Amino acid sequence: MVIVHPYITDTFVSYKGDTIITRLSLAVLLEDDYTGEEPVGYVEVMYREGNQKAIKNLSGYYTFTDMAAGNNTVSVRSKMYYSLELSVNPFLLDPKDPVLEILLKPLPSYPFPANATLVRGLLSNPDMNLTGNVNIKAIEPGIETISDNMGEFVLYFRDVKNKKITIELKKNGASKTVETNLDEGKTISLGKIAFP
Repeated sequence: MVIVHPYITDTFVSYKGDTIITRLSLAVLLEDDYTGEEPVGYVEVMYREGNQKAIKNLSGYYTFTDMAAGNNTVSVRSKMYYSLELSVNPFLLDPKDPVLEILLKPLPSYPFPANATLVRGLLSNPDMNLTGNVNIKAIEPGIETISDNMGEFVLYFRDVKNKKITIELKKNGASKTVETNLDEGKTISLGKIAFP
């Protein structure tokens, strides 16, 4: 709160000595990778070194003030999106525009609309153990995601007509390809896929 002249109310008197000055260190702008808009549901943005939660302003930015010099870890957690952690040095950002834009990838449990064009699958290894954190990429459109801890994944497409696509699965040097046909406005289930 910055007040140039003392301001008197029936509750308190504020003087120059009561002035608190903070510096905006970082503003995080989150974007839903599917909709291109603000994320759905509750999202927690934290600065780990300061054990500080961001304050969301009316413009949708998650803001941090007075962060320590050097690399800081910013974590993003949500029940609708994959969690992520980024190392950020706010002093290397433009002090007039310290904005970090982050795309959030939806989890398979994300509430996609009924007319979404999706490809879903479940990965398992030959011993029937589920496989998480496998990189999954639809080669031609270049759409990527990872499998969740249960081995489930979803690829989401926008503005794609009916066509055949190749999906590449990769983890720790192992890879596999799967082909399927996209049907615009429908969900294609690949079922259980043995991987690697």
